Amino acid sequence: MLKKLTFCLMAVLGGASAFAGHMNEAMPAASGVNLIAPHQDGYWTFGAQANYFQPNNDFNYAYGSFTTTTNGSPTINDIQSKTFAVGSDNDWGWGVDVTYHFPGEGRDVTLAFTQLNTSDSNSVEVGDGEFATINPMLSGRSSGKGNPFGLETAFGEAEGKVDTNYDAVDLTFGQLITVGRRVDLHPFAGLRYAYIDYKATGEYSNFPLIDPTINNELVGEQTLKSNFQGVGPRLGSDAMVNLGSGFSLKGTLGVSLLAGNIDAEDSASISSITVSGSSLTVNSIATSDHDVDTSMRVVPEADAKLAAMYHTEFNQGYGVGFEVGYQVTNYFNAIVNNTVDDTVSTSTQYTDFFMQGPYARIQLDVA
Repeated sequence: MLKKLTFCLMAVLGGASAFAGHMNEAMPAASGVNLIAPHQDGYWTFGAQANYFQPNNDFNYAYGSFTTTTNGSPTINDIQSKTFAVGSDNDWGWGVDVTYHFPGEGRDVTLAFTQLNTSDSNSVEVGDGEFATINPMLSGRSSGKGNPFGLETAFGEAEGKVDTNYDAVDLTFGQLITVGRRVDLHPFAGLRYAYIDYKATGEYSNFPLIDPTINNELVGEQTLKSNFQGVGPRLGSDAMVNLGSGFSLKGTLGVSLLAGNIDAEDSASISSITVSGSSLTVNSIATSDHDVDTSMRVVPEADAKLAAMYHTEFNQGYGVGFEVGYQVTNYFNAIVNNTVDDTVSTSTQYTDFFMQGPYARIQLDVA
């Protein structure tokens, strides 16, 4: 597979180079608008970007059946069921890039790095006069291996947490093309490396809801880890509409096809905590730890940007630019995620890694 991707990338880059090589002179388009690869002197562009992105960290960590109690006994005809999930908030990330613009006809090469680390959590606690049966993700149910949790384990409190670490590195070659007086196109081709680390954790505590004299408490913890690393070809294009006085509108579309490994594992444990006077004893009751998936996969990726820009040039070959916009990025089926649905059943499935949000970028041009 990697040999095929490398061959495809070489073909794309070769075609792009041949296309750029024929852009040395103005070419009349079918509509009569000239396409020109403008002449430029060699210079560098250094960019820094702040991202405020929201990833899809949704994770169903518990399923609760709440029953109102009367004199310590559940009232069977008053049941409320709900699935509890960890939502996603916007978190700050960052990116840096450096571009060298070759002397000549509008060619350039760019190296860019992007990082986003997020952490989200949610919890539920049963109130007085209620009884809860919370069925967590139940490690191992989908594979039939070692399930330490009982199907009707009662927890008084449950908490879910999701941590995501994302890194991406792009190496792309581009060609600037002017279309008439107002429009600039910048097709690019190259490579992308991506690292997506996803960790979902559920923690469960069994408090003495009915009899406050009980000093024995059950606690459980469950973790799912999914990690993807891949590299592959990347294609796309920028399009800029010049509004005048240094202002412009910019749009970007890009796609990648990444080949790499997905490694996923889950683990679970349940323990008993006994309090006697001032002493506390923890006894392990059951544990489970196994691989969910370890496989080679091809993960498609697509991203888009829409932004407003301002750029100005100074004397002695210096320039500065500002960019504010909105970005969406999606890696298809890049995460292994065990979930709980409303029927209290679990399944191992692949889900997308998606993030979106506003960003701001500043760049410095140095001749």
